[in-house]
Amino acid sequence: MLGFNARHDRAESWVRQHVGDLIEAIVADQKDAVRGFIEAGLQDGTGPQTLARQITGTMNRATGLREGGILGLTSMQTDYVIRARHELNDPARMAHYFTRQRRDRRFDKIVRDAMAAGKPVAAADIDRIANRYKDRLLALRGENIARTEAITALRAGRHEGYLQLVDSGKVAESTIIRTWRAGRDGRTRFDHVILDKTEIRGLNTPFIAADGSRMSFPGDSSLGAMAHNTINCRCNLDYQIDRRRL
Repeated sequence: MLGFNARHDRAESWVRQHVGDLIEAIVADQKDAVRGFIEAGLQDGTGPQTLARQITGTMNRATGLREGGILGLTSMQTDYVIRARHELNDPARMAHYFTRQRRDRRFDKIVRDAMAAGKPVAAADIDRIANRYKDRLLALRGENIARTEAITALRAGRHEGYLQLVDSGKVAESTIIRTWRAGRDGRTRFDHVILDKTEIRGLNTPFIAADGSRMSFPGDSSLGAMAHNTINCRCNLDYQIDRRRL
């Protein structure tokens, strides 16, 4: 009974307006990331040229590709890189570097040797290690964006399918019940755990998270929900038709 017309005006409008929301958000977040990186560098006494290189990366003459740099990271990931550099430069804090899951373990021996000698990691090695750590965080961000955008598009398509079903006149909107289903594995956002099993009749009334974020379905940003409520959301939505009211 449920069909989906991808060329429906409403479906095409959603794609134009919302696919790529996370990518557009990079610009605003990137400003915060660069600002924080510059402030931290100035506090450490890093010169402008070095800061510029650390922000933009350097060109590899052999490959013709730009390597290193923090551009593309979230402000939180940029903070991870800053902290990692500080840890590599401070023997007293160096042990914490080994807790970073996205580090390149091929450099661990260099760090262990420095820690055993009670000396900072050499500056050139810090650059190499931090750049590789940054590359892995950047890859993670790309994966998160791709996964979130794809899953959100699927959820939006399902929601649009029910809207089109109502448009067809086969069912009334008031007969459709949406139920939020949150994961229960310890990684689910607290706001979404609170929403678990919440039922809403109809298709136009949004679910409202504890912080006021409004979502028609998990991952929905079309009503202004912030990224912290949508990125990597693994919740589901059940749709049921109350046949007693058909």
